[in-house]
Amino acid sequence: MGLDKPPKRSVKTATTVFGIIEYLLEAGGADVAEIADAQGMARSTVHNHLATLSNLEYVVKADGTYRLSLKFLNHGMLVREELPLTQVAPPIIEQLSAETGEVSWIIVEEHGRAVYLLKETGENAVKTRGYVGKRTTMHDIAAGKAILAHLPEQKVTDIIETYGLPRRSENTITDEEALYSELETVRERGYAINKGETTKKVWAMASPIMKHDSVCGAVGVAGPKHRMSGERFTDSMPAKVLEAADTIELELEYQ
Repeated sequence: MGLDKPPKRSVKTATTVFGIIEYLLEAGGADVAEIADAQGMARSTVHNHLATLSNLEYVVKADGTYRLSLKFLNHGMLVREELPLTQVAPPIIEQLSAETGEVSWIIVEEHGRAVYLLKETGENAVKTRGYVGKRTTMHDIAAGKAILAHLPEQKVTDIIETYGLPRRSENTITDEEALYSELETVRERGYAINKGETTKKVWAMASPIMKHDSVCGAVGVAGPKHRMSGERFTDSMPAKVLEAADTIELELEYQ
């Protein structure tokens, strides 16, 4: 199954409201004039929408500036906690991070995007671009490729057509044929790698998490190139990531 197609007729009010929400998210806060100019809307219209969102407790206002409220945190946390992966994976990636000393992730696919679901940090973990809740492209991260390799081919095609293969670094795969070849390699060896494809000096690897022959996410480890390269990257690290994936799959099966 491919990505959901947009409706023939969108609900204009909903599109407008979420346009304002997305703008506030990206801007970190803005006043009525800024939002109106950015969205190409009348200030009175923006003000009415913001007043409604404020009344519903989805935005807060301070000194004329509106920002999103923590009500979104409530929704996001509740949604996350309902997912089977959230219920079984935390202790497993905690152990993975403890054994590797690096940052470990659980990442899932939603609407053709990679979503960072869970995170654990080891004692040597460095800060990366990822954060819990982040939504990003799939072709340039190890977990994304691990998931893509096990999605139906038509869905992979739809994802590429929708989001393209944007270059994140000089190492990013931006050619469709090269990506499909990489995904075949992922299926053969059981895990995906990322050698600086998002951030030049950060390497990562990830293994798909399967349930009933369908991919439901990926578990991965990321760290600086100087610690992730060499024998550790080709031998001990893959073994730990594959073990974590196998353990999560077993927990899901007997949940």
